[in-house]
Amino acid sequence: MENTLNESTKLDEVRKLIFGEEIKTYNSEIDAIKRSLDNYRTEISVKIDEVKIEMLKSIESLEQKMLARVADFQASARQELETQRRNTVNRAALSNIFDEISKSLAQ
Repeated sequence: MENTLNESTKLDEVRKLIFGEEIKTYNSEIDAIKRSLDNYRTEISVKIDEVKIEMLKSIESLEQKMLARVADFQASARQELETQRRNTVNRAALSNIFDEISKSLAQ
């Protein structure tokens, strides 16, 4: 630990030699930049969360609309199938109709 403290002191001394007393100005500017970056990071995070919420709402709305359209299509298809079923004549009924026609023509 003493070695680390000694290295830190040496580093501070080297900084003072290179930058002189302006090191305090540089440090304050660096701290201001760090605060600014933290603020931007926070703002971006908030905006990302807002966009995420809006996208989830849009996806949910689209899903509900699609489900409604599928349900409408299914109902329409069922109705059409039922109409087709009612309009079809089975073979036995058709045979009976032809028999009745032929009997009435024979008389």
